Amino acid sequence: MNPESLLESGQPRGKARLAGVLLHGRDRTREDKVVLASSFGVDGIRWLAPAADTGSWYPGRFFEPRAVNEPFLSQAIRKCHEVVDEAGEGGRLGPERIIIVGFSQGACLAVEYALQHPDRCGALIVFTGALIGPPGHPWPSSPKMLMGKRVLLTGSDVDEWISEEQTRETARVLSDLGADVQLRIYKGRPHIVSEAELSEARTLLSSMVQESFTDPRP
Repeated sequence: MNPESLLESGQPRGKARLAGVLLHGRDRTREDKVVLASSFGVDGIRWLAPAADTGSWYPGRFFEPRAVNEPFLSQAIRKCHEVVDEAGEGGRLGPERIIIVGFSQGACLAVEYALQHPDRCGALIVFTGALIGPPGHPWPSSPKMLMGKRVLLTGSDVDEWISEEQTRETARVLSDLGADVQLRIYKGRPHIVSEAELSEARTLLSSMVQESFTDPRP
């Protein structure tokens, strides 16, 4: 991947305890995600923020037939995979030290990436995201596919883009695949990342940084 296509913040390459991939929402920017990362206030993490070529990762809604969003969805997954490879620094940071964070469309992409590449990250922070595909889509069914993965999944009872029902269904599927899912539904919260969500993410990230010091690898 061309390094100029990424924005970086936090710890430099070769020094970080963890790495995070930040996926922006529809018609938002990678700069937004860098600001979000700074709001976590957790040291020891190298943050990498790619950008969708058109400002959106795919053109349709997440619940439409998947063909509507191709080939853009597959291209977005490939770009995310390239960034995850860079985050791993050639094996210095294992998958258990890589977090994928997304908001809205970027959160949906984060879930899709984890389903397609379950062995490439240790945690997901899904700010208002859901499974990509129409109701009844055949999701993977292996009960151990996401074993050991930590997922913070947030939503709202009034969000106009992703419903509470869709958020809960996503939590159910990820849990059935073995993920350790923390589901948080906020009452009356608009389509934003709230302070309460930042606090939940901060707790997860801080615990992962602390755990990295018990790992004998650098």
